[in-house]
Amino acid sequence: MLPRQNRHALLTLAAVALVAGAGVAWAATARERSLAVYPAQHVPLRFDHAQHLEAGADCASCHDAARKSQSVKDLNLPGHEECETCHDIEAGRKGKPTDPPSACNTCHPGFDPTVRKEPAKLNMPAANLKFSHQQHVDKKVECSVCHGEMTDVKLATRNQLPKMATCFKCHDGTVASNTCATCHPTEPSGRIRIAFDSGLLRPMQGNPLGMDHGPRFEFNHATRAKSDRMTCLQCHSESYCQTCHDGMQKPLSIHPNDYITLHPVQARAGTPRCESCHRAQSFCAACHERVGVGMDADRTLRARNQKVHPDYAAWVEILGPQHHGIAASRDLGSCISCHREESCMSCHSELSSRRQINPHPAGFAQSCKKLASANDRACLKCHSSDSLAAKGCK
Repeated sequence: MLPRQNRHALLTLAAVALVAGAGVAWAATARERSLAVYPAQHVPLRFDHAQHLEAGADCASCHDAARKSQSVKDLNLPGHEECETCHDIEAGRKGKPTDPPSACNTCHPGFDPTVRKEPAKLNMPAANLKFSHQQHVDKKVECSVCHGEMTDVKLATRNQLPKMATCFKCHDGTVASNTCATCHPTEPSGRIRIAFDSGLLRPMQGNPLGMDHGPRFEFNHATRAKSDRMTCLQCHSESYCQTCHDGMQKPLSIHPNDYITLHPVQARAGTPRCESCHRAQSFCAACHERVGVGMDADRTLRARNQKVHPDYAAWVEILGPQHHGIAASRDLGSCISCHREESCMSCHSELSSRRQINPHPAGFAQSCKKLASANDRACLKCHSSDSLAAKGCK
């Protein structure tokens, strides 16, 4: 058994870990304000809104400048001039008793003018939004509509700034515009700016539009993108989507661990569609050849204890239910995951030195001229231009 002192230490560590874990979970799931919209603040002040409201002050007593403010860069906070309406700051500096209290440390906790020249600086970065207090004041919007009731609030912080759900109470497309660019800064392209020094604008749990870009969004965004594509294009360009969907850059998080072993089942079922990210003739075939699967793979890599196709005669020579032509007509996607176009042409091309087996069905010659005149590039894979002319296809 552990000594008593060590047991106490372990219990203390466990309690700290539990509290820390709860804090992480809360921070990850709570419907809080985005740092990309409202950057972190440092407010080294002591203040009580409830106390001032009870004493008869109103919003304009301290924030009168907000009435004419047209930019989020305006601080709109009271300075000594506003405070001196009630507080005798000069007398407080000299150490004289005042009512209400007016010494520096009344509002600047811990500040000692005999030690420091100035109190700690306030840091309240501007919100990454487009907003005009004056426009809202002119429309008779009360302060509490956006900032909430302050009767129980001491020091106001970014927690008293409005969430998007609050904005949508008026910005519903009827009373006021509900387009994203009404409030959010835009890039030169016209799309919403999403990258800021304070963070990345990423809709999370509780987003009023239901655009939760949480950990599973890579897996379930397709349904929303199909039904509401224009909303996606407010922030993302087509090229942004193509960074994943063009098959050149594939996020590894889209597949679970050991997907190399598991992927054949999903590939055969077509869920999800491999071709939406991967090019079968380059990505799939090349990977299969590197591990010994595929006609062009190094023979020394091929497995000796398993067989993909039936016996050669039934698969190639004998026309029947096991013939490769039947399998290819049913599921060509499975074929091209291991075989390149050149594999088929080695037997089915008129230009092949190995075999020249005609893959076309009976009566194809009657329609070949129409097909070749529309686009003869496919025809020229297996036939020369002179051969097509001789067959009456050109």
